[in-house]
Amino acid sequence: MRPEEPGTARTLPVLLAAALVACLAVAGWLVVRHDDQSEQLADVREQVRRLDAEKQASRAALKAAGAFVAKVTTYSYKPGQHDFAWVEELHDPEVRERYEPVVKDLQRAIRQNRTTAEGRVVDSAARVVDESQVEVLAFVDQALTDPGGEVSVEQSSITLTMQLVAGEWRVDEIRFLNALNP
Repeated sequence: MRPEEPGTARTLPVLLAAALVACLAVAGWLVVRHDDQSEQLADVREQVRRLDAEKQASRAALKAAGAFVAKVTTYSYKPGQHDFAWVEELHDPEVRERYEPVVKDLQRAIRQNRTTAEGRVVDSAARVVDESQVEVLAFVDQALTDPGGEVSVEQSSITLTMQLVAGEWRVDEIRFLNALNP
């Protein structure tokens, strides 16, 4: 047998201890890295959830705004064939009060001029403020028919601020860009 060299008996435990410290350091680094990655993954998931919610809000608000604009731009002088109740659908009471006199004047002019109109949204765009508020720009073609049956098409733009109220998209503000606003 060969006698051990001095210090060899002490070197092995030191090397093992150094290896153990290195392993613990690597394990600690992996845990910290995993926590950072988990946090980043949670952030990414939240961003995806928010973007999906905004996309859904945009689609729903555009659909509701389109239906509302069609009501506003479609009317007739014939009794029972027009409905100006859209004013009551305005969510903001101040906006509603602002448009009530305008609608009365409009009804009178429609009857006097014996005019009918059919409006439709030809294009629209949305800007999501948040998941419960969306601003919409609608481009409208409105076919106007005079008493002689002649049809002319007017083009206009309308901006609407849509607000999610009790699960329903409501018009909070409306502005007719090609006309005088109250």
